[in-house]
Formats: sequence, C-alpha cells, structure tokens
Amino acid sequence: MKFAKYWEKQDVTVSEKVFGKDVISVWGASNESSQAAKENAEKRLAAMQTFFGGDFDKNDEYEYWVDFVKEEIIDEIKSNDGRVLAILSRNSYGATVLNTDSVLFGDIDVPPSSFIDRILGKFGKSQKDKTYYLKNIERYQENHPDLSFKVYETHSGLRFIVTNRTFSPEDSVVREMFTDLNVDPLYMRLCQQQECFRARLSPKPWRVAVERPSSRYPRVNGKEQQEFQQWLDKYHASSLNNAVTKYLASFGSGKLHPDIQIITELHDRYSCSISAKLA
Repeated sequence: MKFAKYWEKQDVTVSEKVFGKDVISVWGASNESSQAAKENAEKRLAAMQTFFGGDFDKNDEYEYWVDFVKEEIIDEIKSNDGRVLAILSRNSYGATVLNTDSVLFGDIDVPPSSFIDRILGKFGKSQKDKTYYLKNIERYQENHPDLSFKVYETHSGLRFIVTNRTFSPEDSVVREMFTDLNVDPLYMRLCQQQECFRARLSPKPWRVAVERPSSRYPRVNGKEQQEFQQWLDKYHASSLNNAVTKYLASFGSGKLHPDIQIITELHDRYSCSISAKLA
C-alpha cells in the first residue's frame, strides 16, 4: 500500500500566468523519517526539472508525480501475528477510509432511475436498482461457490466484501469479478494504482451539511492544523446520526478468513448501522 508517515516539500517558482500562482510545491514522502522525506522531495524536484528541461511551465500536472497516497494515516490495523492488515486514512475531503491490500471490497454505484425508466417499469421492464445488483451478486456467488460475500447498502449503491479468501488488487480474477459485478470503474482503477482496496467508513461531509475542509494534508502550519481540528469536531458532531452502510445479505457458506474477520468487524463498527441515515 502506497502510504507514507512523513512528508516534506520543496517550493518551486513558476509562471503565475500559467499556474494561477507563482509558487507550487513538490512533495517528498518516506516511512523512515522527515529527513528521508526531505531528501525524496529534493530528488523528485531534480527529476522533474530534468524531465521538463528546467521549465515547469510546460506542464501543470505536478500533482501526479506523487509516489504515495497523500492522506493522513490515522491508524494501522494488525493481524493476530502482528502483520499490517489495513491502514485507516483521512481522504482529501476529511472522511475516514479503510485501506487494505488483501481484503476485497467492491463498491457498485446505482444511478437513480430516470423518468423513462420509471415509465417503462410500469410496463414490466426490470429496473436496474439496488435489488437488481443485489441479485446479480447472488447469481455470481452461485456460479462461484468457492466464494462467500457479505453485502451492504450504501447511499448510492451497494458494497460487498469477499469473506472467505484474500486477494491482491492486481489479481486478474479481481478485474474479472469487478467487471461482472459492475463495480465502479474509477474504483477499479484506484485499487490498481494505489495497490489496495478502499472502503469509506464515515459520511461524505456535504451529505451531513458540512463543507469540505479549507486545507489539504499535509498541513504545514499551526493555523491550518487548528482550523482543520475545528472542522473535524464539527464534522464528527454532524455525522453522529448517519452511517455509510447498512447490512443487507450474505451469500455462500465458506468459512470466514481470520484476517478478514478482523477487517469486517472494524468496518461494521465504524460504518454500519441498521437505522441511521446513509450518507
């Protein structure tokens, strides 16, 4: 998983006409120390200058040169024998995210029915709603009896976990499964790029009437940190009567994998509720 504990930056003077500001930041990251992160930033800056011939004004996609997921690490979740099973991080809009390189999560977006869909539904045409995709997972499991699934409802779709065996995001069977189950294509790409499966555990802030944070991690000064802590307190208070998932069904009789049990229990404790509003 591409997460780092230490972040340092190098500032670069650029054309304000091109970038909309006269300074951009090149970030370096490390899991060893702040000094190693600083050295990484210096190396990345030198590599970018060489690539662009010393002229950053030729390209404004400097953000894509970051080698790690630029999110705050909240906690590490370990197995009974001490292996890191998952990382809890905070994403760019402040939500808590579960990241794991071995427990397969899939998110399926279900678009709202259009006016025409609703009219056709009255004449017997099947609707591709949450029930449709739930039955699709059930049929998939029946055709793959070696797999077991736990399925949840989300605000805008479904989420599933394979509960009896672990996977790597790069496994070809994962891509095939995600395609067959209509997993969100953006989620599929993120899993491969970031080398982990991801599951949001707390509400999107705009769904609980909270604006996005005014700054992004890493926050480099006390003012940003103080303002973010105030934002976080407001976000937590507004999220109290909301949840991200609601349990729907389980398919398959495979034995629950011990590593996956740790992750599913954590997932359900943070994100799941029977009666709360989904956000």
